[in-house]
Amino acid sequence: MASVKLTNVKKIYGKDTVAVQDFNLDIADKEFIVFVGPSGCGKSTTLRMIAGLEDISAGTVEIDGVVVNDLQPRDRDIAMVFQNYALYPHLTVFENMAFSLRLKKVPQEKVYEKVTQAAEVLGITEYLTRKPRALSGGQRQRVAIGRAMVRDSKVFLMDEPLSNLDAKLRNQMRAEIILLRQKIDTTFIYVTHDQTEAMTLGDRIVIMKDGFVMQVGTPTEVFDMPDNLFVAEFIGAPKMNTFKTDLICENGKYYVTPYGAKIEITGKKAEMLKEKGISSRSLILGVRPEHFKIAKKDDPSAIPCKITVNEMMGSELHLHVVEDNGDKLIVRIPTISLDDEERNSLVYGATIYVTFEGKVMHFFDEETEKNLLV
Repeated sequence: MASVKLTNVKKIYGKDTVAVQDFNLDIADKEFIVFVGPSGCGKSTTLRMIAGLEDISAGTVEIDGVVVNDLQPRDRDIAMVFQNYALYPHLTVFENMAFSLRLKKVPQEKVYEKVTQAAEVLGITEYLTRKPRALSGGQRQRVAIGRAMVRDSKVFLMDEPLSNLDAKLRNQMRAEIILLRQKIDTTFIYVTHDQTEAMTLGDRIVIMKDGFVMQVGTPTEVFDMPDNLFVAEFIGAPKMNTFKTDLICENGKYYVTPYGAKIEITGKKAEMLKEKGISSRSLILGVRPEHFKIAKKDDPSAIPCKITVNEMMGSELHLHVVEDNGDKLIVRIPTISLDDEERNSLVYGATIYVTFEGKVMHFFDEETEKNLLV
């Protein structure tokens, strides 16, 4: 097992195309780290630098305390699972999994032991004699994972391994990766663009944008206290609603005034505003869709909106609404909280009134877009 440390790592293509900028991260032994971000943010490039598949333009990568910048991939004691499985079509599942062991001239009985053990863990024992073309996408991905498992490497790298699978199979494989991690207990570095995968798999998440690290934290930390507006809108599905409003401080209390409503800030958020000495100002307010609720018309905290889309998701409704000024919001309403009459009234063009509690807000600076409470 091993720790991984990246210090001021940079990747530049050509003269001035910066793909990764000053990446710093300490990954503990046996930790599961997820790199997440939109396409082109540098997450896969960073993983490939750790693997030795990309040259490092500046900085250092250490595995188990050893700088590996100049080591070939085969000498870094890492195993990698790719997005496209990268299986040999002419070899059986057994031989695909055994391939790296054959190269190392591992004795046949040891090869058999390692491959059959990995196949049992992954539930693919019955497929060992088949060729990849006879397997489903999920089965092929298990073979690719098994091929990496048999190497007993210090670090396990996974580059968007589930992106080629359908939604149902992706959910199943995600659960299997969680179980796999518990069984082999090694250091994982996992790349994905899917924030649901990041939130469910990672001990910590590294959120990237345009080659920069925007925040590193546990799933709970990045969800409850995003460092900036980008993280706030990226983590969460549907994404956080954000809109400009005024923060008012009067008689020792704080209020926000979105769209003419007046809502008092309460709980820990109010205490943090006082501790930081934040006074009345304009800002960007963030409220997650699940924190909205339907209000009565005469409620002073109510915001009038018109429904443009009603998405029935089973356990909840996703209401896409437009406020009078034209701002678009998304509101998540649990279906169990609605009776039949209320549910039938939430149709296209209907006017509804929504509000949110004072303890669920997030506050961002208009210019820097940084969280004012971090």
